[in-house]
Amino acid sequence: MNSTPQAVPFLERRFRPLPEDFTHRTSRGVSHGPLSREGASDAIQGHPEPISAPDEPAALVSRQSLFQVLWVLVRTEFRARYRAQALGIVWSLLNPLVMMGMISVIFTQLFRQTEQYFPIFLLIGLLVWQWFSTSLNSATSVFVSNADIIKRTVFARPLLPLASVLSHGVNFLIECVVLLAFVPIFPGAFRLSPALLLVPVFLLIAVALMSGIVLATSVLNVVYRDVAYLVSTALLLLYWATPVFYPIEVIPFPFRTILQCNPLAGIMTALRLALMRGEVPTLLGWMGMLLPTGVAVLLGFWVFRHYETMVLDYV
Repeated sequence: MNSTPQAVPFLERRFRPLPEDFTHRTSRGVSHGPLSREGASDAIQGHPEPISAPDEPAALVSRQSLFQVLWVLVRTEFRARYRAQALGIVWSLLNPLVMMGMISVIFTQLFRQTEQYFPIFLLIGLLVWQWFSTSLNSATSVFVSNADIIKRTVFARPLLPLASVLSHGVNFLIECVVLLAFVPIFPGAFRLSPALLLVPVFLLIAVALMSGIVLATSVLNVVYRDVAYLVSTALLLLYWATPVFYPIEVIPFPFRTILQCNPLAGIMTALRLALMRGEVPTLLGWMGMLLPTGVAVLLGFWVFRHYETMVLDYV
């Protein structure tokens, strides 16, 4: 996300500290509060008086303000992504369609793919994978690309990577319109069943999985700039380890068991079962989605909290 002149003044105006709640940044850390006379003498020498205060930034903004900032960040990144483009959002719709057409021809004509309604099967996988890969690549570099906002404003820093995931989620929902356009073309590929009610649950699990990962990668990339390249390489390897264009049932054991530990594969399979067969995941399928996602969220928050104080020093 590219920072814009509109976003920064809004955040500055919204979260400018009160006179009695100054923020003091030194090499020894960050403190908050008024500058007392004793602290003023220390400040002249470069050592402001440390003042105990609640953790930044939770004490600075209310819950309502957090959602307002998150909405501003999501909207700003979404608009900036298609600025100065003649076709705009159409490019996001064309990409999965072109990939679906090319891979469908290759696997149905050359490799004789036996999966019924393979174009729909493939399109679901491509839409989920595009959301996952673009979110990770964008959110990993979000602190570096928004250095001005980080330096000039005080707000909940986890909102930046989360906003990147959600803004690409808006793209995902718009691209799903392409999937609905194929309902009259392949009516037998879709099943109207109660399993469709679980589709939002699967998407929320996907948001939680991506959020946990990007919380860790985004803050690590500020300190170690090689992380962005590691993420790109890992996504390339993960693409082949995720059933984007092949059903997981064709993978022999024990490799299938290893692939089932991939939560993205579980989410992708669950969406296909609900949309195309009207089925719900098995207990093993739920565990394959929820357990790794829970670990990713907990580990992501731990890493973020551990490295968050270094962001201003390295950004």
